[in-house]
Amino acid sequence: MNKKIDLIIKNGKVFYKNKFQIINVLVNKGKILEISNNIKSYEAKKIIDAKNQTVIPGVVDVHFHVRAPSFPERGTVESETKAAAKGGITTLFEMPISDPCMSNGKVLKDRKEHFSKNTIINFAFIPAIGKLTNSNLNSLIKNGAIAFKIFTIAAPANRKSEFDGLCFTEEDKILDALMHAKKSNLTTIFHAEDQSMLDYFKKFESNFEKSNPEVHNATRPAIAEALAISKILNLNSIAKTKIHIAHVTSKTSLDIISYFQKKGQDISAETCPHYLFKTEKDVIKVGPFGKINPPIRTKVDQDELWKGLKNNSLSIIASDHASFSLNEKLKGRKDFSKAPPGSPGAELMLPLMLDAASKKKINLKKVIELMCLNPSKRFNIFPRKGIIKKGSDADLCILDLNAKWMVSQKTLVSKGKKCAHLYFGDKIKGIVKTTIVNGKIVYDNKKFYKYKNNNFFVSPMFGNKI
Repeated sequence: MNKKIDLIIKNGKVFYKNKFQIINVLVNKGKILEISNNIKSYEAKKIIDAKNQTVIPGVVDVHFHVRAPSFPERGTVESETKAAAKGGITTLFEMPISDPCMSNGKVLKDRKEHFSKNTIINFAFIPAIGKLTNSNLNSLIKNGAIAFKIFTIAAPANRKSEFDGLCFTEEDKILDALMHAKKSNLTTIFHAEDQSMLDYFKKFESNFEKSNPEVHNATRPAIAEALAISKILNLNSIAKTKIHIAHVTSKTSLDIISYFQKKGQDISAETCPHYLFKTEKDVIKVGPFGKINPPIRTKVDQDELWKGLKNNSLSIIASDHASFSLNEKLKGRKDFSKAPPGSPGAELMLPLMLDAASKKKINLKKVIELMCLNPSKRFNIFPRKGIIKKGSDADLCILDLNAKWMVSQKTLVSKGKKCAHLYFGDKIKGIVKTTIVNGKIVYDNKKFYKYKNNNFFVSPMFGNKI
Protein backbone atom coordinates (compact mmCIF):
# COMPACT_ATOMS: atom_id res chain seq x y z
CA MET A 1 0.00 0.00 0.00
CA ASN A 2 1.37 3.40 -0.99
CA LYS A 3 2.17 5.91 1.72
CA LYS A 4 -0.03 9.00 1.52
CA ILE A 5 1.75 12.35 1.68
CA ASP A 6 0.94 15.98 0.98
CA LEU A 7 3.09 16.96 -2.00
CA ILE A 8 5.52 15.67 -4.60
CA ILE A 9 7.59 17.97 -6.80
CA LYS A 10 8.85 15.78 -9.61
CA ASN A 11 11.24 16.09 -12.55
CA GLY A 12 12.70 19.41 -11.42
CA LYS A 13 16.36 20.37 -11.41
CA VAL A 14 16.80 20.54 -7.65
CA PHE A 15 19.63 22.22 -5.74
CA TYR A 16 20.46 19.26 -3.51
CA LYS A 17 23.73 18.34 -1.84
CA ASN A 18 25.38 21.47 -3.21
CA LYS A 19 24.62 20.76 -6.86
CA PHE A 20 21.74 20.78 -9.32
CA GLN A 21 20.27 17.38 -10.14
CA ILE A 22 17.06 15.98 -11.59
CA ILE A 23 15.37 14.47 -8.57
CA ASN A 24 12.00 14.48 -6.77
CA VAL A 25 11.17 16.33 -3.55
CA LEU A 26 8.62 14.69 -1.27
CA VAL A 27 6.83 16.84 1.28
CA ASN A 28 4.63 15.92 4.23
CA LYS A 29 3.36 17.85 7.24
CA GLY A 30 5.35 20.93 6.33
CA LYS A 31 8.69 19.13 6.17
CA ILE A 32 10.84 17.63 3.44
CA LEU A 33 10.22 13.91 3.82
CA GLU A 34 12.59 12.62 1.17
CA ILE A 35 14.63 13.68 -1.84
CA SER A 36 14.53 10.66 -4.08
CA ASN A 37 14.46 9.26 -7.60
CA ASN A 38 11.75 6.82 -6.53
CA ILE A 39 8.20 8.04 -5.94
CA LYS A 40 6.36 4.82 -6.81
CA SER A 41 5.65 3.94 -3.18
CA TYR A 42 4.03 7.31 -2.45
CA GLU A 43 0.62 8.79 -3.18
CA ALA A 44 0.43 12.57 -2.94
CA LYS A 45 -2.53 14.91 -2.53
CA LYS A 46 -0.76 17.28 -4.91
CA ILE A 47 1.86 16.64 -7.59
CA ILE A 48 3.82 19.43 -9.28
CA ASP A 49 5.62 18.52 -12.47
CA ALA A 50 8.66 20.80 -12.48
CA LYS A 51 10.12 19.53 -15.74
CA ASN A 52 12.44 22.14 -17.30
CA GLN A 53 12.23 24.16 -14.10
CA THR A 54 14.65 24.72 -11.23
CA VAL A 55 13.91 24.11 -7.55
CA ILE A 56 15.83 26.04 -4.89
CA PRO A 57 15.36 26.72 -1.17
CA GLY A 58 13.07 29.61 -0.32
CA VAL A 59 14.83 32.94 0.08
CA VAL A 60 15.49 34.22 3.60
CA ASP A 61 15.30 38.03 3.44
CA VAL A 62 16.92 39.45 6.57
CA HIS A 63 16.03 43.10 5.91
CA PHE A 64 12.36 43.94 5.37
CA HIS A 65 10.07 46.86 6.31
CA VAL A 66 6.31 46.32 6.50
CA ARG A 67 5.76 48.68 9.48
CA ALA A 68 2.37 47.08 10.12
CA PRO A 69 0.00 47.68 11.70
CA SER A 70 1.05 51.32 11.37
CA PHE A 71 0.85 53.14 8.01
CA PRO A 72 -1.49 50.80 6.08
CA GLU A 73 -1.43 53.26 3.19
CA ARG A 74 2.16 52.13 2.56
CA GLY A 75 1.45 48.43 2.74
CA THR A 76 -0.07 45.76 4.94
CA VAL A 77 1.28 42.43 6.14
CA GLU A 78 -0.86 40.70 3.54
CA SER A 79 0.09 42.97 0.63
CA GLU A 80 3.82 42.94 1.35
CA THR A 81 4.11 39.24 2.16
CA LYS A 82 2.35 38.57 -1.13
CA ALA A 83 5.04 40.66 -2.82
CA ALA A 84 7.66 38.65 -0.96
CA ALA A 85 6.12 35.32 -1.96
CA LYS A 86 5.97 36.44 -5.59
CA GLY A 87 9.69 37.07 -5.34
CA GLY A 88 10.47 33.64 -3.90
CA ILE A 89 10.93 34.88 -0.33
CA THR A 90 9.64 32.32 2.17
CA THR A 91 11.00 33.95 5.35
CA LEU A 92 11.36 37.67 6.05
CA PHE A 93 12.96 39.47 8.99
CA GLU A 94 10.87 42.50 9.90
CA MET A 95 12.69 45.61 11.08
CA PRO A 96 11.71 47.52 14.25
CA ILE A 97 10.62 50.82 12.70
CA SER A 98 6.91 51.21 13.26
CA ASP A 99 4.78 53.36 15.52
CA PRO A 100 5.56 52.67 18.29
CA CYS A 101 9.06 51.35 17.70
CA MET A 102 9.48 47.64 18.39
CA SER A 103 11.88 48.10 21.30
CA ASN A 104 10.20 46.12 24.07
CA GLY A 105 8.59 42.74 24.51
CA LYS A 106 5.00 44.02 24.51
CA VAL A 107 5.28 45.74 21.13
CA LEU A 108 7.06 42.70 19.70
CA LYS A 109 4.33 40.40 21.03
CA ASP A 110 1.56 42.63 19.64
CA ARG A 111 3.18 42.80 16.20
CA LYS A 112 3.76 39.05 16.20
CA GLU A 113 0.05 38.51 16.80
CA HIS A 114 -0.83 40.95 14.00
CA PHE A 115 1.59 39.34 11.54
CA SER A 116 0.39 35.82 12.39
CA LYS A 117 -3.16 36.68 11.37
CA ASN A 118 -2.23 38.28 8.05
CA THR A 119 0.98 36.84 6.61
CA ILE A 120 1.29 34.22 3.87
CA ILE A 121 4.99 33.52 4.55
CA ASN A 122 7.29 32.94 7.53
CA PHE A 123 8.45 35.94 9.51
CA ALA A 124 10.92 36.81 12.25
CA PHE A 125 11.41 40.03 14.20
CA ILE A 126 14.48 42.20 14.69
CA PRO A 127 13.59 44.58 17.53
CA ALA A 128 15.53 47.66 18.56
CA ILE A 129 17.82 46.99 21.51
CA GLY A 130 15.71 49.50 23.50
CA LYS A 131 16.35 50.21 27.17
CA LEU A 132 19.61 48.63 28.30
CA THR A 133 18.07 46.67 31.15
CA ASN A 134 18.13 42.92 31.69
CA SER A 135 14.35 42.83 32.09
CA ASN A 136 13.83 44.47 28.69
CA LEU A 137 16.40 42.20 27.05
CA ASN A 138 14.81 39.12 28.58
CA SER A 139 11.37 40.21 27.38
CA LEU A 140 12.63 40.63 23.80
CA ILE A 141 14.38 37.26 23.88
CA LYS A 142 11.36 35.54 25.45
CA ASN A 143 9.12 36.86 22.66
CA GLY A 144 11.43 35.51 19.97
CA ALA A 145 13.81 38.26 18.85
CA ILE A 146 16.03 36.84 16.12
CA ALA A 147 18.61 39.68 16.32
CA PHE A 148 18.81 43.30 17.48
CA LYS A 149 18.97 46.53 15.50
CA ILE A 150 20.86 49.74 16.24
CA PHE A 151 20.98 52.98 14.24
CA THR A 152 24.03 55.20 14.70
CA ILE A 153 22.05 58.25 13.54
CA ALA A 154 19.57 60.40 15.42
CA ALA A 155 15.86 59.85 15.03
CA PRO A 156 14.27 62.10 12.39
CA ALA A 157 12.66 65.05 14.13
CA ASN A 158 9.10 64.11 13.17
CA ARG A 159 9.49 60.33 13.72
CA LYS A 160 10.84 60.00 17.27
CA SER A 161 8.26 57.44 18.41
CA GLU A 162 9.19 55.20 15.46
CA PHE A 163 12.86 55.25 16.50
CA ASP A 164 12.47 55.11 20.29
CA GLY A 165 15.17 52.80 21.68
CA LEU A 166 16.82 52.36 18.29
CA CYS A 167 19.33 55.23 17.99
CA PHE A 168 22.76 55.35 19.63
CA THR A 169 24.95 58.11 18.22
CA GLU A 170 27.75 58.54 20.77
CA GLU A 171 30.65 56.10 21.01
CA ASP A 172 30.16 55.35 24.72
CA LYS A 173 26.47 54.63 24.17
CA ILE A 174 27.22 52.37 21.20
CA LEU A 175 29.72 50.43 23.32
CA ASP A 176 27.19 50.10 26.15
CA ALA A 177 24.64 48.76 23.67
CA LEU A 178 27.14 46.27 22.24
CA MET A 179 28.10 44.98 25.68
CA HIS A 180 24.42 44.67 26.59
CA ALA A 181 23.45 42.89 23.36
CA LYS A 182 26.27 40.39 23.82
CA LYS A 183 24.43 38.89 26.81
CA SER A 184 21.77 37.57 24.41
CA ASN A 185 24.16 35.54 22.21
CA LEU A 186 22.28 37.04 19.25
CA THR A 187 23.66 39.16 16.40
CA THR A 188 23.45 42.96 16.49
CA ILE A 189 22.59 44.60 13.16
CA PHE A 190 23.70 48.15 12.42
CA HIS A 191 22.41 50.88 10.18
CA ALA A 192 25.79 52.58 10.03
CA GLU A 193 26.02 56.28 9.26
CA ASP A 194 27.87 58.73 11.47
CA GLN A 195 25.62 61.50 12.79
CA SER A 196 28.43 64.01 13.24
CA MET A 197 29.34 63.59 9.57
CA LEU A 198 25.72 63.99 8.50
CA ASP A 199 25.55 67.18 10.55
CA TYR A 200 28.76 68.43 8.96
CA PHE A 201 27.78 67.72 5.35
CA LYS A 202 24.29 69.16 5.75
CA LYS A 203 25.81 72.59 5.17
CA PHE A 204 26.41 71.65 1.52
CA GLU A 205 22.66 71.30 0.97
CA SER A 206 22.49 74.97 -0.09
CA ASN A 207 24.80 74.26 -3.06
CA PHE A 208 21.99 72.39 -4.82
CA GLU A 209 18.54 73.11 -6.12
CA LYS A 210 16.07 71.54 -3.68
CA SER A 211 14.78 69.19 -6.38
CA ASN A 212 18.26 67.94 -7.37
CA PRO A 213 18.78 64.28 -6.35
CA GLU A 214 22.55 64.84 -6.25
CA VAL A 215 22.02 66.55 -2.90
CA HIS A 216 21.53 63.14 -1.32
CA ASN A 217 25.05 61.79 -1.87
CA ALA A 218 26.50 65.22 -1.14
CA THR A 219 24.88 65.33 2.30
CA ARG A 220 25.12 61.58 3.08
CA PRO A 221 28.49 60.69 1.51
CA ALA A 222 30.22 57.32 1.73
CA ILE A 223 32.57 58.63 4.41
CA ALA A 224 29.62 58.96 6.83
CA GLU A 225 28.88 55.26 6.39
CA ALA A 226 32.53 54.19 6.49
CA LEU A 227 33.33 56.20 9.61
CA ALA A 228 30.36 54.73 11.47
CA ILE A 229 31.41 51.20 10.51
CA SER A 230 34.97 51.90 11.64
CA LYS A 231 33.74 53.15 15.01
CA ILE A 232 31.41 50.18 15.51
CA LEU A 233 34.06 47.60 14.69
CA ASN A 234 36.79 49.30 16.71
CA LEU A 235 34.43 49.41 19.69
CA ASN A 236 33.59 45.78 19.10
CA SER A 237 37.24 44.90 19.67
CA ILE A 238 36.26 45.52 23.30
CA ALA A 239 32.73 44.06 23.27
CA LYS A 240 33.57 41.04 21.09
CA THR A 241 29.99 40.33 20.06
CA LYS A 242 28.45 39.27 16.74
CA ILE A 243 27.95 42.13 14.30
CA HIS A 244 26.03 42.39 11.04
CA ILE A 245 26.35 45.55 8.92
CA ALA A 246 23.20 46.28 6.94
CA HIS A 247 22.98 47.64 3.39
CA VAL A 248 26.67 48.26 2.60
CA THR A 249 26.97 50.77 -0.26
CA SER A 250 30.58 51.72 -0.87
CA LYS A 251 34.13 50.58 -1.55
CA THR A 252 35.44 52.45 1.50
CA SER A 253 32.98 50.70 3.82
CA LEU A 254 33.79 47.34 2.30
CA ASP A 255 37.52 47.87 2.80
CA ILE A 256 36.97 48.54 6.51
CA ILE A 257 34.71 45.51 6.96
CA SER A 258 37.20 43.28 5.18
CA TYR A 259 40.05 44.56 7.37
CA PHE A 260 38.23 43.68 10.60
CA GLN A 261 37.07 40.32 9.23
CA LYS A 262 40.70 39.44 8.55
CA LYS A 263 41.51 40.47 12.11
CA GLY A 264 39.12 37.74 13.26
CA GLN A 265 36.06 39.70 14.33
CA ASP A 266 32.72 37.91 14.00
CA ILE A 267 31.30 40.24 11.34
CA SER A 268 28.89 39.64 8.49
CA ALA A 269 27.62 42.21 6.02
CA GLU A 270 24.90 42.55 3.43
CA THR A 271 24.20 44.61 0.38
CA CYS A 272 20.99 45.11 -1.58
CA PRO A 273 19.83 44.91 -5.20
CA HIS A 274 19.53 48.68 -5.60
CA TYR A 275 23.24 49.05 -4.84
CA LEU A 276 24.19 46.15 -7.12
CA PHE A 277 22.11 47.15 -10.14
CA LYS A 278 21.67 50.93 -9.92
CA THR A 279 23.91 53.98 -9.55
CA GLU A 280 23.43 57.63 -8.67
CA LYS A 281 22.75 58.28 -12.38
CA ASP A 282 19.60 56.15 -12.09
CA VAL A 283 18.53 58.11 -9.02
CA ILE A 284 18.94 61.36 -10.93
CA LYS A 285 16.61 59.97 -13.63
CA VAL A 286 13.80 58.93 -11.27
CA GLY A 287 14.17 61.60 -8.59
CA PRO A 288 12.55 60.89 -5.22
CA PHE A 289 11.70 57.33 -6.24
CA GLY A 290 15.42 56.56 -6.04
CA LYS A 291 15.93 58.02 -2.58
CA ILE A 292 17.23 55.33 -0.23
CA ASN A 293 19.32 55.58 2.94
CA PRO A 294 22.26 55.14 2.73
CA PRO A 295 22.27 56.52 -0.84
CA ILE A 296 22.86 54.60 -4.05
CA ARG A 297 26.39 55.54 -5.11
CA THR A 298 28.80 55.35 -8.05
CA LYS A 299 29.64 52.70 -10.64
CA VAL A 300 33.02 52.25 -8.92
CA ASP A 301 31.25 51.44 -5.65
CA GLN A 302 28.85 49.11 -7.44
CA ASP A 303 31.72 47.17 -9.02
CA GLU A 304 33.43 46.81 -5.65
CA LEU A 305 30.24 45.42 -4.10
CA TRP A 306 30.17 42.67 -6.73
CA LYS A 307 33.79 41.89 -5.85
CA GLY A 308 32.77 41.78 -2.20
CA LEU A 309 30.18 39.12 -2.98
CA LYS A 310 32.78 37.05 -4.77
CA ASN A 311 35.39 37.24 -2.03
CA ASN A 312 32.82 36.72 0.77
CA SER A 313 33.39 39.99 2.61
CA LEU A 314 29.71 40.49 1.73
CA SER A 315 27.93 37.25 2.57
CA ILE A 316 24.24 38.18 2.32
CA ILE A 317 21.95 39.92 -0.16
CA ALA A 318 18.80 41.41 1.39
CA SER A 319 16.03 43.51 -0.12
CA ASP A 320 15.64 46.37 2.39
CA HIS A 321 12.08 46.35 1.05
CA ALA A 322 10.40 49.64 2.00
CA SER A 323 7.02 50.43 0.49
CA PHE A 324 5.64 53.97 0.50
CA SER A 325 2.57 55.60 -0.97
CA LEU A 326 2.84 57.51 -4.22
CA ASN A 327 1.80 60.75 -2.52
CA GLU A 328 4.59 60.43 0.02
CA LYS A 329 7.24 59.96 -2.64
CA LEU A 330 5.86 62.78 -4.80
CA LYS A 331 6.56 65.23 -1.96
CA GLY A 332 10.20 64.93 -2.96
CA ARG A 333 9.78 66.17 -6.53
CA LYS A 334 10.20 69.81 -5.59
CA ASP A 335 12.21 69.19 -2.43
CA PHE A 336 14.20 65.93 -2.49
CA SER A 337 14.68 66.04 1.29
CA LYS A 338 10.94 65.58 1.84
CA ALA A 339 10.76 62.20 0.09
CA PRO A 340 10.83 59.21 2.47
CA PRO A 341 13.80 56.88 1.90
CA GLY A 342 13.11 53.42 0.50
CA SER A 343 12.00 51.36 -2.47
CA PRO A 344 9.82 48.24 -2.84
CA GLY A 345 12.29 45.52 -3.81
CA ALA A 346 11.05 42.23 -2.37
CA GLU A 347 9.51 40.75 -5.50
CA LEU A 348 12.42 41.90 -7.68
CA MET A 349 15.44 40.81 -5.64
CA LEU A 350 15.62 37.16 -6.70
CA PRO A 351 14.59 37.80 -10.35
CA LEU A 352 17.31 40.46 -10.64
CA MET A 353 19.87 37.98 -9.37
CA LEU A 354 18.55 35.30 -11.74
CA ASP A 355 19.01 37.74 -14.58
CA ALA A 356 22.55 38.47 -13.41
CA ALA A 357 23.22 34.73 -13.36
CA SER A 358 21.88 34.39 -16.91
CA LYS A 359 24.45 37.02 -17.95
CA LYS A 360 27.28 35.13 -16.17
CA LYS A 361 27.82 37.96 -13.70
CA ILE A 362 27.31 35.46 -10.88
CA ASN A 363 26.42 31.78 -10.78
CA LEU A 364 23.13 30.48 -9.41
CA LYS A 365 24.84 28.38 -6.77
CA LYS A 366 26.36 31.57 -5.35
CA VAL A 367 22.96 33.30 -5.43
CA ILE A 368 21.52 30.49 -3.30
CA GLU A 369 24.45 30.81 -0.90
CA LEU A 370 23.92 34.57 -0.52
CA MET A 371 20.13 34.54 -0.24
CA CYS A 372 19.24 31.19 1.35
CA LEU A 373 22.14 29.39 3.05
CA ASN A 374 24.14 32.26 4.52
CA PRO A 375 21.20 34.21 5.99
CA SER A 376 19.79 31.13 7.70
CA LYS A 377 23.20 30.13 9.06
CA ARG A 378 24.09 33.60 10.29
CA PHE A 379 20.85 34.01 12.20
CA ASN A 380 20.70 30.47 13.57
CA ILE A 381 17.69 29.04 11.75
CA PHE A 382 19.73 26.55 9.71
CA PRO A 383 19.07 23.76 8.74
CA ARG A 384 15.40 24.40 9.47
CA LYS A 385 15.53 27.05 6.74
CA GLY A 386 17.76 27.79 3.77
CA ILE A 387 18.39 24.29 2.43
CA ILE A 388 16.65 21.44 0.64
CA LYS A 389 17.37 18.56 2.96
CA LYS A 390 15.45 15.72 4.57
CA GLY A 391 13.84 17.03 7.75
CA SER A 392 14.13 20.70 6.85
CA ASP A 393 11.06 22.91 6.51
CA ALA A 394 9.51 22.60 3.06
CA ASP A 395 10.22 26.20 2.02
CA LEU A 396 10.80 25.95 -1.71
CA CYS A 397 10.90 28.05 -4.81
CA ILE A 398 10.29 26.79 -8.35
CA LEU A 399 11.91 28.90 -11.07
CA ASP A 400 11.64 29.28 -14.80
CA LEU A 401 15.12 30.47 -15.69
CA ASN A 402 14.22 31.05 -19.35
CA ALA A 403 11.16 33.25 -18.86
CA LYS A 404 11.64 36.83 -20.04
CA TRP A 405 9.63 39.76 -18.73
CA MET A 406 9.79 43.49 -18.12
CA VAL A 407 9.24 45.30 -14.83
CA SER A 408 6.27 47.65 -14.76
CA GLN A 409 3.62 48.71 -12.31
CA LYS A 410 1.37 46.01 -13.79
CA THR A 411 3.87 43.22 -13.05
CA LEU A 412 4.17 44.08 -9.34
CA VAL A 413 1.85 43.44 -6.40
CA SER A 414 3.38 45.44 -3.51
CA LYS A 415 1.19 48.29 -2.33
CA GLY A 416 4.18 50.47 -3.19
CA LYS A 417 4.27 49.29 -6.81
CA LYS A 418 3.65 52.83 -8.09
CA CYS A 419 6.96 53.85 -6.52
CA ALA A 420 9.25 51.21 -8.09
CA HIS A 421 10.52 53.64 -10.75
CA LEU A 422 14.12 52.53 -10.26
CA TYR A 423 13.25 49.28 -12.04
CA PHE A 424 10.48 50.22 -14.47
CA GLY A 425 11.48 49.11 -17.96
CA ASP A 426 14.15 46.66 -16.75
CA LYS A 427 14.14 43.47 -18.82
CA ILE A 428 14.66 40.35 -16.73
CA LYS A 429 15.38 36.73 -17.62
CA GLY A 430 14.19 34.40 -14.88
CA ILE A 431 10.98 34.33 -12.89
CA VAL A 432 9.46 32.69 -9.82
CA LYS A 433 6.67 30.31 -10.87
CA THR A 434 5.75 28.76 -7.52
CA THR A 435 6.54 29.51 -3.88
CA ILE A 436 5.96 26.91 -1.17
CA VAL A 437 6.02 27.77 2.54
CA ASN A 438 5.95 25.05 5.20
CA GLY A 439 4.78 22.62 2.54
CA LYS A 440 1.89 24.83 1.40
CA ILE A 441 1.68 26.48 -2.01
CA VAL A 442 1.29 30.22 -1.29
CA TYR A 443 2.02 31.51 -4.80
CA ASP A 444 1.58 29.70 -8.09
CA ASN A 445 1.35 31.14 -11.60
CA LYS A 446 0.31 34.64 -10.46
CA LYS A 447 -2.22 33.39 -7.90
CA PHE A 448 -1.91 33.64 -4.10
CA TYR A 449 -3.16 31.26 -1.44
CA LYS A 450 -3.59 31.86 2.29
CA TYR A 451 -3.86 29.19 4.96
CA LYS A 452 -5.11 29.33 8.52
CA ASN A 453 -3.44 27.77 11.55
CA ASN A 454 0.08 27.82 10.17
CA ASN A 455 2.98 28.54 12.50
CA PHE A 456 4.73 31.19 10.44
CA PHE A 457 6.73 32.78 13.28
CA VAL A 458 10.44 31.92 13.25
CA SER A 459 12.78 32.38 16.20
CA PRO A 460 16.47 31.48 16.48
CA MET A 461 17.57 28.05 17.61
CA PHE A 462 19.24 29.55 20.66
CA GLY A 463 19.30 32.64 22.82
CA ASN A 464 20.38 33.25 26.39
CA LYS A 465 18.13 34.24 29.24
CA ILE A 466 19.85 36.96 31.24
